[in-house]
Amino acid sequence: MKTNLLKIFTIIGALFLGFATTSANAAECKTLTAKQCQSSNSCTHVKGHTRSDGTKIKAYCRNKSGNGTSATTKKKTTKKKTSAAKKADEKATSKTKTKKQTAAEKKKATADKAEDKKATSKKKKKLTAAEKKKKAAADKAEDKKATSKKKKKLTAAEKKKLAAEKKKKAAAEKKKLAAEKKKKAAAKKKKKKKSS
Repeated sequence: MKTNLLKIFTIIGALFLGFATTSANAAECKTLTAKQCQSSNSCTHVKGHTRSDGTKIKAYCRNKSGNGTSATTKKKTTKKKTSAAKKADEKATSKTKTKKQTAAEKKKATADKAEDKKATSKKKKKLTAAEKKKKAAADKAEDKKATSKKKKKLTAAEKKKLAAEKKKKAAAEKKKLAAEKKKKAAAKKKKKKKSS
């Protein structure tokens, strides 16, 4: 009977205190047993469970309204903050890792290019004397072809110039001849006039 009366008084006291302050309510919810918590209007009983990360959580009683700042809610908010901070740290570390990876990849690419250059230079050095002669002969033949093409082009242009010069010279000579003929004809006429 005394225990029943105690329970009733604690419930009634919890109700009155719950309306007065939420922090007192939250503190009182912590002290209640599972049965008292379930029968209380301001408290809620949370069963024990295991989180996805493997952390085991014991059963507890908390403030029903969620307005109070109980220790459990504080723990949850701090855990949320720490998990958010952890996520931010993970993002930052992943960014630095990717930067490090890209830097490492760049170094590797430059090293690979250097190795390729060395390999090609070694291959060039390993050319035999016969291959060098063949290459030199091919280069000379290409040079000759290029110079002969240039000469052919130059001679065609020169031919045009020469033809034009010849025409000019021929025209000038014809004019000179015609002028000389006129002079001779004029001189003959003068002689005839004088003789007659």
